[in-house]
Amino acid sequence: MGNKTGQELYNERLERITKAMNLEKPDRTPIGLDGPGFIKYADPSAKLADYIRRPKWANDMVLKAHAMLEEIDVAPMGGLNYTSMGAMWLSRTKLPGRELPEDALWQIDEVGAMTEEDYDTIINKGWNAFSGDFLINRLGYKPEELAPDMEALGESARKTTELGLVNVIGAVLLPPFELLSGARSVSKFYRDLHRIPDKVIAAMDVMQQEIIEGLRTQIRSTKPMAVFIGATRSAGEFISLKKFEKFAWPYTRSISYAIIEEGSKPWFHHDSCWDANIPYFAEFPKASCVFDPDGMTNIFKMKELLGDKMCITGDVQPALLAIGTPDEVYRYARKINDEIGPEGFIMWSGCSVPPNTPLENIKAVIAAATGK
Repeated sequence: MGNKTGQELYNERLERITKAMNLEKPDRTPIGLDGPGFIKYADPSAKLADYIRRPKWANDMVLKAHAMLEEIDVAPMGGLNYTSMGAMWLSRTKLPGRELPEDALWQIDEVGAMTEEDYDTIINKGWNAFSGDFLINRLGYKPEELAPDMEALGESARKTTELGLVNVIGAVLLPPFELLSGARSVSKFYRDLHRIPDKVIAAMDVMQQEIIEGLRTQIRSTKPMAVFIGATRSAGEFISLKKFEKFAWPYTRSISYAIIEEGSKPWFHHDSCWDANIPYFAEFPKASCVFDPDGMTNIFKMKELLGDKMCITGDVQPALLAIGTPDEVYRYARKINDEIGPEGFIMWSGCSVPPNTPLENIKAVIAAATGK
């Protein structure tokens, strides 16, 4: 990037990303690529277990890789506590170098430890009280594993800004449907929707109130550009639209409006196929949201139905990144760059970049977005 300072790069990239998120035409397509494998671009000898054994070093290696790939605009999600990643889904976590081989990707171990009686506990005692006790006494997490490492987060944010990278996502949450499906296990939770729907909704209502209260406080404190809303099990390929309208959409909808009211943008990181659900998202005000699919939703249908309403990211599929040739990756990335952009589009992978992605394929995505 020549002789530009980190602050100059940051300002340039922030303007580029902001224009895309506001459905305006940037100077070029913004690029956001991230994943655990980036550690290997900086140090080929690194293992995924290094994220657990020496997380600060691992974070530095990821930033080093982003500095090497200087056309990337969006900062990686640094300072994450991978030891307790499964806690977000009220599940256990299998880790490389512990339960898994040194270079295996960590796994969410959905054990379904929540019982039917726990719905009453949530209703009577509240979600925060239940979930905190559940994670420690039912799933075996240590309190220090669940607390965010504020020092690491602050250090990561400082280093990314010095490199001119823009932190877009400043908060992460799952709606009640996704939380309960992890805590109960998906099969038991889907049965609950049939057997005890009123109790599920009563618990969700309690959860929703606490989630939104905490979210508003966090947004007012940190003022993030976007808030990550993760969802998978409420997609149309899993449940009917009737059940989606009853158990999932009202909660995602009200969370989203709370985010918009507080001045941030909902970032719908929705894995799985959401083709049937896309029309629901058209109700939000223009340029107030971002839809971030994982490669299974038809991004061209999304462009048709939502392209004049919200920014779309994507959508280079993980399988293509991992095993495709650089030419195949370039052709697909160029196709979406031309057909989804230039306004309201950020070049992204479909979810996270797989750890076995060749560096040449990352460079092919970058070339497609920059036109080089």
